[in-house]
This record gives sequence, structure tokens and C-alpha cells, in this order.
Amino acid sequence: MTAAEKLYKLIQTLPESQINEVLHFAEFLQQKQLTSQQQVIPLAGSLTGLRGIAKRPGPAPRDSELQAEYTDYLTQKYQ
Repeated sequence: MTAAEKLYKLIQTLPESQINEVLHFAEFLQQKQLTSQQQVIPLAGSLTGLRGIAKRPGPAPRDSELQAEYTDYLTQKYQ
């Protein structure tokens, strides 16, 4: 018997008020899962994907801004 089947069987024995509590908890877990999926770092190779490592205040910079900053950094480093 799967966990879903066990849960369904158990819920059938509960009063309506407790079923609502189980439902609210399941919705909370679903929302938590959706929120954590949205915080995933963007695709590999994207410079904005590095923002999670060294987070700046404010909105995320665009790739073009990060490329310009990195080019400036390399220019200053190797002059």
C-alpha cells in the first residue's frame, strides 16, 4: 500500500474539521515546495546564476552588466 493510499484510508476515519487541518497542511507543504523550486539558481553558464553565491542588494543585474564588470576587473588585473 502506498503512502497516498494509507493517507486516504486514514482520512476517511477523521471528522471534517481534522480533514481540513490535513488539507491545510498539505497545501502548506505544496506551497513550500513551489517556493523552494523558484529559488533554484538559473541555468549553468548564466552569469546571473552566480548571484546566489555573492548576492547584491536590489534587483539582480543583467548578464550584460555582469559581463561589463568582469571585463573591467580583468582589464585592471592584467594591465
